[in-house]
Amino acid sequence: MEIEKIRKEQWRAVREIYREAFPRKEQKPFWSVRRAVRRGRSQLWTAREDGAVFGFLLLTIDRDMALVEYLAVSDRIRSRGTGSQLLQMVCAKERGKRIVLLIERLDDGADNREQRIARRRFYLKNGFVSAHVGIRSAGGSMEVLCRGGTVTGDECLSLHAYALGRLFFALSGTKLLTLA
Repeated sequence: MEIEKIRKEQWRAVREIYREAFPRKEQKPFWSVRRAVRRGRSQLWTAREDGAVFGFLLLTIDRDMALVEYLAVSDRIRSRGTGSQLLQMVCAKERGKRIVLLIERLDDGADNREQRIARRRFYLKNGFVSAHVGIRSAGGSMEVLCRGGTVTGDECLSLHAYALGRLFFALSGTKLLTLA
């Protein structure tokens, strides 16, 4: 498997995986993802095998923090280590920075309860810990996980605002949650 920055001909495959992997309410407009990468605000890394894209990671860096906005692997090769390889590459590349990501909060009543538990277990296995902070927005209630140091609620909001941009952040109605 090869991990590389996205190439022009890979955007269609990334969009397909993006739409397959994330609920609509958690998706930014795809044109805004492309624009952020084109302008250098974000980096998009792809995992490919035999020329085909099977996964990607979208990373936005602000000061000493890096936000993993999206990490997705195609259903066709899930559970073969692709997601872990993408995460480990980013953590090595951004050594010295705090790596932050958001996951759906655990909720016993959620339809996808088992999936949420599996995702959380995956990130904990890859060295992330809870920041004991959450964010509620149009995308739902999310738990903040971090690696390489702790993050405060205000830092999470600031990083989230930077990643979304002023307009989308204002429209998202993002609020801070304190988790026990």
